[in-house]
Amino acid sequence: MQSLTGASHKFSSIYHDTSANPYKNDVNSNLSSTAIMTSPVSKTMMAPLASIQSTLIPSLEGIDLAGRILEWQLKNDNLFPSLADQIKIGEAHGVSGLSDVDYPMLEVGPNGLPLLRQMGLVNRIPLPPELVEHFGHMQSYCMMGLFPLIQRAWLSIDSDIYVWTYEDGGDLSYFDGLSEPIIAVELVQPKPGIFQPHIQYLLCLATTVEVVLLGVSFSGSNTNYEEMHLLPEPLFAVPTDGAYIVTIRGTTDGRIFMGAKDGCIYEFFYQAEEGFFSRKCRKINHSKSTLSYLIPSFINAAFSEEDPLVQMVQDESRRILYTRSEKGTIQVYDLGHDGQAMTRVAAINTNTIVQSAANIARTVDRSSFKPLVCIAPVESSESTNLHLVAITASGVRLYFSTLPWRSFNEATPSSRPVTLQLVQVRLPPGYAANASPQRPQQVHSALYSHGTTFLATTTASDNDVVWTLSNSLFPAAQQLSETQNTLGLDGKTWALAEVTPAPKRAIEASAFAPPAPEPPLIVTQHSLGPRKFIFLTTQCCHVVTQLRPVDILRQLLFDASGPDSTAVRAFFQVLREDQACATALILACSTSIQDSQLADWAARAFFLLGGDVKISSHSVHPISSPASPFIVNSPGHLNTTPSHFQHQQSYSTFTSPDGGGMGGFNPNAISTPQLAPYSPQSNTMLAGGGGEATDYQFSGRHNGLYLYFGRILRPVWLMPLARDVGKPQQPLLDSVVTSEELLTVLGQLNALKGFVHANIHQNGPSSYQSSEKGRIQEAQMQERKSLLAMKQLLDHTVEVLALWKVLCDHQLHLLGQSLSAEMRMSLKTTLFRDLILSGSDTCIGLINSLIHRYLDDAASTDAISEKLRQVCPSLYRNEDALCTKVNEQLLKARTTTMNRMDKERLLQQTLDTCKQIPARINLAHVCQQLSACQYYGGVVELCCVVAEKLDPHHRALQCYSGQQEDPAAVEALLARKNCYQQMCLVLQKLYTAAACHPQSPSVPKSPGPMVQTTPLEHDEGLSPLEAQRLADETLSLALQSGDELCHVALFDWLTDNKWDDKLLEIQSAHLENYLKRQTAVQGGQQQTDLVAKYDLLWKFYEKSGQFIAAARVLSRLADAHSTAISLPLRIEYLSRAIVCARAAETSSFGNAVQGQFLYEMEEKMDVAKVQSQVLEAVSRLHSRDADTISRLHSDLLDVTQLYEQFAEPLGLWECKLAILHCANHYDAALVTNIWQNVINAEVKKLGNADSETKLATLGSKMKTLGRTYAQSELFFPLEFLVKTLETLSIRWNGPPDWVVSIMLTAGVSFQRLFATYNRLYGAKDAVWQAEGKPNHLLKVLADMLNRLVDSSSGGMAALVPTADRRALIGQCVEAVGIYLTDLFCTVHATSAGLVAEFRTLQGKLELL
Repeated sequence: MQSLTGASHKFSSIYHDTSANPYKNDVNSNLSSTAIMTSPVSKTMMAPLASIQSTLIPSLEGIDLAGRILEWQLKNDNLFPSLADQIKIGEAHGVSGLSDVDYPMLEVGPNGLPLLRQMGLVNRIPLPPELVEHFGHMQSYCMMGLFPLIQRAWLSIDSDIYVWTYEDGGDLSYFDGLSEPIIAVELVQPKPGIFQPHIQYLLCLATTVEVVLLGVSFSGSNTNYEEMHLLPEPLFAVPTDGAYIVTIRGTTDGRIFMGAKDGCIYEFFYQAEEGFFSRKCRKINHSKSTLSYLIPSFINAAFSEEDPLVQMVQDESRRILYTRSEKGTIQVYDLGHDGQAMTRVAAINTNTIVQSAANIARTVDRSSFKPLVCIAPVESSESTNLHLVAITASGVRLYFSTLPWRSFNEATPSSRPVTLQLVQVRLPPGYAANASPQRPQQVHSALYSHGTTFLATTTASDNDVVWTLSNSLFPAAQQLSETQNTLGLDGKTWALAEVTPAPKRAIEASAFAPPAPEPPLIVTQHSLGPRKFIFLTTQCCHVVTQLRPVDILRQLLFDASGPDSTAVRAFFQVLREDQACATALILACSTSIQDSQLADWAARAFFLLGGDVKISSHSVHPISSPASPFIVNSPGHLNTTPSHFQHQQSYSTFTSPDGGGMGGFNPNAISTPQLAPYSPQSNTMLAGGGGEATDYQFSGRHNGLYLYFGRILRPVWLMPLARDVGKPQQPLLDSVVTSEELLTVLGQLNALKGFVHANIHQNGPSSYQSSEKGRIQEAQMQERKSLLAMKQLLDHTVEVLALWKVLCDHQLHLLGQSLSAEMRMSLKTTLFRDLILSGSDTCIGLINSLIHRYLDDAASTDAISEKLRQVCPSLYRNEDALCTKVNEQLLKARTTTMNRMDKERLLQQTLDTCKQIPARINLAHVCQQLSACQYYGGVVELCCVVAEKLDPHHRALQCYSGQQEDPAAVEALLARKNCYQQMCLVLQKLYTAAACHPQSPSVPKSPGPMVQTTPLEHDEGLSPLEAQRLADETLSLALQSGDELCHVALFDWLTDNKWDDKLLEIQSAHLENYLKRQTAVQGGQQQTDLVAKYDLLWKFYEKSGQFIAAARVLSRLADAHSTAISLPLRIEYLSRAIVCARAAETSSFGNAVQGQFLYEMEEKMDVAKVQSQVLEAVSRLHSRDADTISRLHSDLLDVTQLYEQFAEPLGLWECKLAILHCANHYDAALVTNIWQNVINAEVKKLGNADSETKLATLGSKMKTLGRTYAQSELFFPLEFLVKTLETLSIRWNGPPDWVVSIMLTAGVSFQRLFATYNRLYGAKDAVWQAEGKPNHLLKVLADMLNRLVDSSSGGMAALVPTADRRALIGQCVEAVGIYLTDLFCTVHATSAGLVAEFRTLQGKLELL
């Protein structure tokens, strides 16, 4: 066999750090997803400033998985067979002890002793020497006994009694206040409410004449009985009235029963005060009726045989009193549910007992069934339908029941006794066929307590031999199997008792837990010390310990200096691998320094002997399991393999210490078979590639870990968290489990946690040598998954229980007052199981309540945060501690008076703390609090930091720019927007405060008395100027951020508030892209909004000196098809575009492109003006159409569209002329026609107006049109217009200068106008003759020349440029000569006057 050195380290590597699922079909679950424990969670804190999120709670998949396995293990610990199941009580009586299975012979060691001994002599304490001297003074009577409740022994010699501690023989006390010999002694508990608190016990002493009660007190604590004091005077005393008291028995509620020599049972009744019909104390006979008192005693004595009561025992669990007489009669008394009644139920004499036993065990000598030497109750925690065991002088145990056979299956702990019948005969060792010839004989004293029996037998010498029978190593055996040990004593046994009380639950059972019997020792051994028993002889006190399985393993490891021994292997064989592994864990998890070597040995035994994952195939024929070499007489039922394991092979992910298997060690040859055919320990799966069904079973190591884990949690698992205590009107919330009890459980859990973390590693075996590789891998993977799940649950459980302990230490009843009614009710109905497996929200709420308690008291949270971080780091992470610190600092900054520097320093510390936990804080509320402290720069800084931490990969910017649109990027963008929104809210408040001027006069909103307005809370103490300064500083600080999305958020905020001027004043590299993006994103926008955004864009370009860019935006606006842009606005845009384009040419070296753009803008402007003229003309029409007007507004049209679609159809002659002029399209006839229509239209409009009006109106129209077209000879046919107008002038009797004034005002030069008139005169058109004024043109020409030579009105200087004057004068002189010649040749009334006028003009012209 190889050395085991280093085995623990080598073997532990197989426990992969992955989660497990023990059920089939879960083999494909993702291992990596459960390899890391993450916190819960999600939920915000009740505090508004920070949050503890339940999403940070450990993986529920692993916890739920481990929780299911753990529940199964806990349920199995409640399924151990009861005593009645093991002795096979059914419809017929039975006998046991005749089979080898009943007392299996364990292998013996080299010293001839069994390898697995359960009893050990701890100490041998001699009697105090003072007592030995007093034996010589005995005159009549001597007795010895034990008071295990106070850890003392007693000795009575005649009328004196001595009491001392049996552990060390010290603290010897005595009482000599009696005059008669003491014949019975008992230590009883006092009735409540009668004596002073220092009276802890009563010493009941019976003499031949009286029974007295002495008060017993101690100088130590209630549980540490250091120094005993007996009160010198009896508290109560009653006469015996001739009754010879043999035995005394006290109950837990203070009743005292006495058995007398006459066979009667008496009660020592005492009370605090005397009643009308009762004394303070008296003796009550419960064995005789009232009628018996009327019969003389000598008659009773004559007809009754004396049978003293020698023993009385009480079943405290059922409130039943049993008595045994000297001749073997057993009586049953029912004390009632409350323990205050006294009803004799049944009695059975020794002959009946012997006959019943003989009928059951027909092959056994009848003498073995008598006499009875001891009776003992079987408490309800051990069996519900077995109630009493009687032990005979031959060591035979007789089991009785107080229920009839028909009620066996319905028996409950509260069932009342109705009879007494023998149901089982248990023979002592030595009756089996292969048993050794030694057997108990001449038993004179016996003790039975919770499955352990002691038989004190008399030998040839004066020294007793004590036989010990116990079933603690075989708790799951289907048949009662007991180990046997013998122990020699010095002297004859006078008394024997158990030192410690029977095992009790450390915590009171929960009403939510289903009723279950007391678990066997193997389940509770980790929390209970070894049971001690005292054997008192005339020589000494023997303190004997019944070793727990863990004590046995400890001793075996010490004896062999490690796990490499036959005895250790035998231990694992007898207990079964999983139970032995759970036992080994108790030692392996020890944190004591002196046990470090032992812990290492136990860990190595755990990994070496814990078995492996097993697989089996249904197609293989069943084979029997080989018998174990460590059990000499291996009982068949102990080696039974479960039915679904027809053929089983073991495969280990550990390295075998033998290089192969375990030799003859068969893990299935165990003393405790499986309790259920299906469990998380065994699964069925299909082998890879075929249809063959395969079973696998987890290793003993795996199951042992879960067993030990569950047994630690067992006391609290099904307990509710809290209960109401105090007054019903004002109940207070209190924890059901105390802080001390939690400390014990946590100590064991933390030790197990240390072992698990030290030995469960991530890497497992990478190669397998077996041909059944697939099935092995499957089973091993399942086990690894399950182990990691347990590891997660263990860590989480430690944290949850530690949190609850912290709450208990912080006065849970005070915390409960701040909880909601719903939460309080939840705590009273929630079990610890639910809190651990699914109570993350409850844990978070409790943490919040605890933190709030500190904050409400203005106390520092550093200590409690550190404590929570220490005990539950997953539930209360470092981020949560920092959140709590933020809460505290902000609350201090707001509520504490301090100078500005200290306040800023504190707020800066708060800000630095928030930067460490950006993802965990409640940003909105933190910003609100910082703003309330006027720490606006901190708000900006925090928002930027949080935004960066929430989006470290800048996915938000990619989403904003359109590069990435996956859900993660969208979420990141929303997160950043939410962060920057807080910054904008602070700016909004500041600018709102800056705009508020309460001192400015204003008109009241409504009549009536003046209403006083109060400033907003957040602006309290800020003047408008101060608010403006802070707002500008905060905005400037925000714009220093390098995040484009921060700038975008600020731009959006300014845009939404219509603060365009402030937006354009911002110097930001991102503003241009923002504005361009706003104009590019048109989906869902209103046209007016889009125009406004374009306006911002061109204004930005103009303000930043990018004139050509501004011009192009303006051009785009002018060209845009939109009803939101009117035609005048389009013309304005074009005008601004032309200005910007010209500015661009002057501010930089213009290029051809810019020149071309400017030319296009100017051309477009001309057309737009024509369109405006068309619009104006259309608007004046009576038949105007709204659609037509809308179309002229919504687009810039070209000249063709204007002419063909508007001017021509609508007869807009002036517009036609403007279109032709704009397009530079010359058609003389068309132009002349248009002018003629324009004049005709105007004349038509004048209708019947007087001549003066006509002349003025038409003149005004012609002047207006002339100013536009006079300079263009093509589109201003001067000769046609002069002729037409002069004709109208003749008709309307207009002045000679009417047309000339029109033309000169319109901008026609004097030279051109004179030449036109001169040509018209020379044409000699008949129109003038037809109109009756042949000399009309001459009059006009004369008027023109007078205008030229009239110096008073400016004359030549005003009308003709200097360079053209000489030529013009020459032309005029020549023309005047012609005019005079023609006048001399004509006869007309006006000719003479014209001749004179021209001659005068001729002279003046010549002078010029």
